[in-house]
Order: sequence, then structure tokens, then C-alpha cells
Amino acid sequence: MSTDRDVTRIVRSWLEEGRTALPDRVLDTVLDQLPATPQRRPKGPAWRLLQMNVPLRMATVAAAVVAIALIGAIALSRVGGVAAPASTPIPTPIPVPTPSPIALPTDPGTVTVSTPGTYLAGDPFKLPATFRVPVGWEGKVGGPYAAYLDRLPEGSGGAGISLTVSQSIFADPCHDRGLLSPQPGPSVDDLATALAKLPGFTTTTPTAITIDGYTGKQLTLTAPANFSGCSLTADGYRLWRLPLGGIEAFNEYQSTTFRILDVNGMRLIVSSDTWPTSDPASRTETQAIVDSIHFQTTN
Repeated sequence: MSTDRDVTRIVRSWLEEGRTALPDRVLDTVLDQLPATPQRRPKGPAWRLLQMNVPLRMATVAAAVVAIALIGAIALSRVGGVAAPASTPIPTPIPVPTPSPIALPTDPGTVTVSTPGTYLAGDPFKLPATFRVPVGWEGKVGGPYAAYLDRLPEGSGGAGISLTVSQSIFADPCHDRGLLSPQPGPSVDDLATALAKLPGFTTTTPTAITIDGYTGKQLTLTAPANFSGCSLTADGYRLWRLPLGGIEAFNEYQSTTFRILDVNGMRLIVSSDTWPTSDPASRTETQAIVDSIHFQTTN
């Protein structure tokens, strides 16, 4: 009589060959290994497994194969089984630190931009702001009320940018008539309206703008081609004065675009200067710097 090992081998061999019916010799061998316990019926002779028809015998053999497989699986699990392949850990990406902005020095110091980067107009300026500055510009913080950027060489008629707060407007840039009285109200529209009405300038109509999510108004003032009919002070063609004495004055035929914003309750002007001599690169760089402005809100 074959052993259990022989039965397993024979059945596995038959399954691996891809057959759909058991040969008689395999069937007989498997059946010989199955326990056939006689069962007593109320009437008739004892019933044995070998008396089943062929389809039922095949079903029984299939059940036996499944039983053998289950027994083998249980045995493997009791001794530890086959270990599943270890999963490969996904590496955690290493964050790339963002370079800190370069702080502009306080007047009289200046920084000349030799490598393009992000610069900070910070303390003591009241509204800290960053901007991306290309090569060929210089900058400084003028104090609590102003920060400046100029395209080099300074005074060449290239371009300039300033951020200012707390301006006091002069009544007439061409003549010394003192400060405008009353001064504009506290809102963005108040200041835009006052600048648009000043004498001595060619002025555009104020339009809506947004910088870094803050809305405001924009207008451009252009000075005359010459100041021959003016009675100017030593400060020149004056527009406004800051609390510590800083003066915003125009050169002949200078155009300045004023972007007036309300940033967290403080009114700010972002000014950009150009001249007829300003080349396209200066104008493009000026607009790019203004577009890159980001205000650092404080609690």
C-alpha cells in the first residue's frame, strides 16, 4: 500500500500536468488511502465509499486534495510559514531651505546688488517688505518712513523705486506755497484724488490695482520739460515731505507712477520713476521688482 507521501506526490504530479480527469490508477490509489468507515442504514446492506458512482468519486477526490492542501498550510503556519517579502520604505523628502532675504542697510549705508536675489526693506521701516532685485541696482532703508532702490549708475536717468508712508503734500511743486491745507484724508482714495488735482503735473486718471493681495489706486504724474517759470526752493520741484525731513522732488520731464495701498491699516505709496532716457530694460526691471513685492505682516 502507498504511503501518504506517495499520495501527495501522485496528486501533485497530476495537478502540475494540467489534467482535467484523474487516471484510474491515481484514483484507485487515492481512494485506497481514504478511510472508509461502514455506515449502517435502517435497511439494506452496509454502504461503502467504493460503491459511489464516478462523478461522486471525483468530487470526493477533489475534497481530499483540498484537505491535504489545508493540512499542509496549517503545518507551515505553525512553524512560521513563508515570510512575506519586506516592503521597501519610501524615503522622506528632505526640504530645501529657502534662503533668507538680504536686509538693506540703513542710510547712509547702501548695498549694491551683484547677485540677483530677494532683499528686505525691514527695521526701522514701518512696513517691512521683500522684493526680488536684479543685478545693477542699489538699495537702502531711509528710516522709519522710506526705503529706496535705484538702478545704477544713480542719476543716469534709468529708474528708481521707493516705498514711503506718512507723506505731507506740498500745495504747488512749482512755487513755494507751503504744504497743502487741509492735507488729504486717511483713505487711499483721498490721497489719489489730492495728487490728481495738484497743479504743475500732467496726470493720469487713478485706476484700481492690487499688489501682494492688497488693493489700491494707481496714477502717474509727469513733470514739465523745464522749470523755467517756477520759483523753486533749494529742494527743487517738490511733491511731499516725510516726518524726518525727506523730500520727494521731480526732475524735468520725470514721470512717476504712484501705487497707493492700504496695508493693514497703514497707507503706503510704492513709487517708480522713469525718464525719457530710461531704456526698455530699466522699465522691465522696475515693473518686475514692483510685481515681486511681498509685505511681511506683523502681529
